[in-house]
Amino acid sequence: MRTIIIVGMPRSGTSWLGQIINSHPQVAFRTEPLFAYRFKNRLNPQSKKSEIQAFLDDLLAAEDDDFLMQRHHVQSGAYPDFRKVDAGFLAYKTSRHHELLDTFLSSGLDIHVIGIVRHPCGAINSWIHSQKEFHKKGCVVAQDWKSGACRKDGVGEYWGFEDWVSTTHHFLDLESRYSEFSLVKYSDLVRQPTEISKAIFDKAGLSWCEQTEEFLCNSQREHNADPYAVFKDRSVNDRWMSELQPDLIDEILKRVRSEGLDRFLE
Repeated sequence: MRTIIIVGMPRSGTSWLGQIINSHPQVAFRTEPLFAYRFKNRLNPQSKKSEIQAFLDDLLAAEDDDFLMQRHHVQSGAYPDFRKVDAGFLAYKTSRHHELLDTFLSSGLDIHVIGIVRHPCGAINSWIHSQKEFHKKGCVVAQDWKSGACRKDGVGEYWGFEDWVSTTHHFLDLESRYSEFSLVKYSDLVRQPTEISKAIFDKAGLSWCEQTEEFLCNSQREHNADPYAVFKDRSVNDRWMSELQPDLIDEILKRVRSEGLDRFLE
């Protein structure tokens, strides 16, 4: 069975992109499996092909796990409840364990990885305005926005601007070396959701379907204030321009340009 992994920095659109993939009736979808209690840190960069396959088989069978299935978000209306038929694909989304991507892609298994990158100002702004992920964790803008140290309490955690820089370079490297790695810009997905999603589906081997078309329409037509909801109007793309501190914006833009990552500022 083909596996699709959606990966990106926190607050970068992985949940929305994950639900776009989940909208396909033949996709068995899971969330953050290596963070979930059942599979916590089960794999590492030295994991063998047989270990990865066993993990994927167990993940497919884990329909009884409320966290993996994100049933609380479905029940609250933050996530849609999609119609499903017999699974032909396994997919999961994660903002953790980017260090495993080479291991997955070089394993010889039928795995396709989709990396999503959001404008760094948008990602950082969304994080520092999150009550659950920033303020309730005791994070302080002045000392944590860059390193993300306040949120790193275990292996595979990627938070803060420095991780955005290193992760984006990593994704570009993977794109150059693996045909089964696709790179998507969050801003492109917001502005051209159908066109970009069709390209993603084609690369991942998924057929286009009416349920996906309907979700894409609803996901931008409706606006749910829940920070984890996947129903947001298009203003979410540029909110950082009025919300993020000007000095942080200046520092971020200067560093991104010096790193040669200007394409993610568009």
